Amino acid sequence: MTKRSIRRNAAAMTLTVALTGVMGAGIVGPAQASTRPAASVAEQAARPGALVAARAAVTGPAQLPTYGSSADFPTWVFGGTELCVKNLGTRYGEARVQTRLGASPEYIPVQAGMTRCINRWWGGVPINVRNNAYSPLSVTAR
Repeated sequence: MTKRSIRRNAAAMTLTVALTGVMGAGIVGPAQASTRPAASVAEQAARPGALVAARAAVTGPAQLPTYGSSADFPTWVFGGTELCVKNLGTRYGEARVQTRLGASPEYIPVQAGMTRCINRWWGGVPINVRNNAYSPLSVTAR
């Protein structure tokens, strides 16, 4: 199987599971009682077989204070996800953005005290944002 066909099959499976989740087939919703507390997005992503079909409108901000610190963000299945990186320091900053499927990373340069936003369609695949410089960053996704 080629990488392209694996990605295509993964995207189709994600879409299928997301549609059944949105329609309420087997995913606990507000109308269904549960004795367990609601799990965070990170806990849901860590569970095998779990899928976060929809997420809150705003995620973050995540603080990435040092070089190499990172955070994961869910993305929208349909439509783009806006990712904003704010440089909290006085030096040049850079964020490295990569999907959890291992696609090529994208680098977002941010000058000191500035904010830079991008809007991409990652198709519901979680992304990882890593501080790639020595200036503290604040990252939000919506």
